[in-house]
Amino acid sequence: MVEAVPSGDVTTEGRLPDGAFPLSAAQQGMWFAQQLDPDVPVNIAQCVELVGALDVPLLSESMITAGRELGSAFLRLVEVDGVPYQLVDPTLEASVRFVDLQHEPDPRAAAKEWMRQEYTAPLNVCRDRLTTSALLRIGPDRHYWYSRVHHVALDGMGSVTLVDRTAELYTAAVEGRAAGPSKAAELTDVARVDDDYRTSARYRADREYWSERVSTIGEPHSLVDRSAPARARSRTTGGQIPDALVDHLEAATDRHDSSTAFEVIAAFAAYLSRMTGREEVAVSLPVTARTTALLRRSGGMVSNVVPLRLHVRPDMTNTDLVAAVRLEVTAALRHQRYPHIDLRRDAAIDHQGFYGPLINVMLFHNEITLGSIVGRLELLSTGPITDLAVNVYHGVAGTSLNLDLEANPDLYSEDTLAAHHARFSRFLGAFLISDGPRRIGDLDILDEDERRSLLPATGRAGFAPVTVPDLLAGAVRSNPDGDALVAPGHGTSAAALSYRALDETSNRLARLLIDLQVGPEVAVALALPRSVESVSSVWAVAKAGAAFVPVDPGYPFERIAFMLEDCGAPIGITTAALREGLPASRVTFGKPVSENANIQDWIAEARIEIEMIRLLTLKAAYLMDTVGNKEARTEIAAIKVAAPNIALKIVDRAIQVHGGAGVTDDFPLAMMYAHLRTLRLADGPDEVHKMSIARRELRKYRTKTENNQHGGNK
Repeated sequence: MVEAVPSGDVTTEGRLPDGAFPLSAAQQGMWFAQQLDPDVPVNIAQCVELVGALDVPLLSESMITAGRELGSAFLRLVEVDGVPYQLVDPTLEASVRFVDLQHEPDPRAAAKEWMRQEYTAPLNVCRDRLTTSALLRIGPDRHYWYSRVHHVALDGMGSVTLVDRTAELYTAAVEGRAAGPSKAAELTDVARVDDDYRTSARYRADREYWSERVSTIGEPHSLVDRSAPARARSRTTGGQIPDALVDHLEAATDRHDSSTAFEVIAAFAAYLSRMTGREEVAVSLPVTARTTALLRRSGGMVSNVVPLRLHVRPDMTNTDLVAAVRLEVTAALRHQRYPHIDLRRDAAIDHQGFYGPLINVMLFHNEITLGSIVGRLELLSTGPITDLAVNVYHGVAGTSLNLDLEANPDLYSEDTLAAHHARFSRFLGAFLISDGPRRIGDLDILDEDERRSLLPATGRAGFAPVTVPDLLAGAVRSNPDGDALVAPGHGTSAAALSYRALDETSNRLARLLIDLQVGPEVAVALALPRSVESVSSVWAVAKAGAAFVPVDPGYPFERIAFMLEDCGAPIGITTAALREGLPASRVTFGKPVSENANIQDWIAEARIEIEMIRLLTLKAAYLMDTVGNKEARTEIAAIKVAAPNIALKIVDRAIQVHGGAGVTDDFPLAMMYAHLRTLRLADGPDEVHKMSIARRELRKYRTKTENNQHGGNK
């Protein structure tokens, strides 16, 4: 707020001045940021254009008084043994610079450049004044009221509070009345609020929340694939949002029950996702962190920046994304006081800057009244930009809405930044203009010129889609006996296969695959050399509606195993000669066959059934040894029926598990099945043995009945 630099060296070593107190966590973050790059000042700058008869001495006096009330305008830093402290020093000289530029060729441009030079000039936070103010005359009764503060002394909301209090004091004096008392707390009280927070349960809860939120964000998300240190001067482009788009924005906030901030954050998150291909994006949200009345009416540096982690899928609608943003922002504001410097420390982050582009929606009242003069507060700088910032703020007298992109000039050229501004403005319109929910993936990201340059080919309309089996069927109809495949012979004539033969051969294999429940969304591994069979198998898989996965039998065993595991093919086609060199494990739908519930049920039943037959056999053998074969006839007959049937049942399940391979010569299952089936006839058919068992059982009950009847006649 003042111009002069205090005399002498304000840095002390080994001695702490009276009244000095430690920096808050937010101030420490700004201190360290400034130490990392002393040539890039971490300043906030703003100005108010004033048109009318201005009492310059009165405004200067009002600025100085407001600066004393808040304390921040007379703040200085001292460093003791490498540790920074702060001190409100009322002895610092208080004055306001006056610069007359009205005789410059372009006074307005000269004033803008003067202010830009001032807030981008390097400063030493322990030697130079942390705040300064100036009045720049650009014409008769036309001035710029300029103020600049270092972020370690005052944040954005505190700066606005300082300007508002100055205007209140000036207006009261012009109107001849006393201004109301200052409501600002001492800076020591503001620091004490921070100390109390850092030892509270609220701080621990906030730390736990942010630890979970930032654990998966990783490197900063950006529209460029590189990084660079921040520069003192950023590059800015933007302007007023068209009135029609503002109307759509208001309609969208009503439709989604949201706010301008939620809509802009959601739209830019969708833009960042579409431009980078990420389905999870991170943006950074500046917050005031002034969660109490005392903090809101006082000076000091309290503000913070928190990350927002958002999932943006192409199938999400704009309505879904706005709802997700509302939940994420609401939760973030609940935990907004946890310092960014602590968050970086907890996550062991070594990169500079934030987690993603800053989205700064500044819709506070920017009309400043100085007596009869009404000016508009204009933000010149919110500090250095490491990557990109999206700034949305009110225009003249709050009657318009502006959208600016502010960027690191080493990352974004003037043309690149202008292109992003134009593209995001179009994308924002597409995001907001909607009769109903729209999928994020359907929103246009290209303009007409880009689309024409990327898609230069034009011509007649495309053909209707045709499936692979339809192609073969057409060839069979048009040329059934023509050569479909010709396999060169080795010393003999070439072998040919007609379209009809290829169709019939592939049909047989396709029917087998379909019987094995192969169809759409199922992959079939083809481990076959280049041959007639390999081509026929491809057609068969296509006819079944499945997808084929070519597996070169010459690949290393481990690679083949990985391919089969990765694609999850439940069935494969190969030859007997190649079968031994392929993995033996069976994987279906991404897991081994043995983990399938049905297979485990079959295994359990097989174990139970085998035990039943074993015990029945042992019982028959015991009876044959103790009472003779005649008395064991029922058990012997039962074994002849049960043993082959249960064995057949178990082998049949094994064939089912092996699929088509189970009925080939690659496995003994088919031969086992045939032999076991023969056993049901070798010593008489099942019906004969069952009849013998039934007769003997009935004879037992008939004898008992007859005995009961004879006993009753007596």
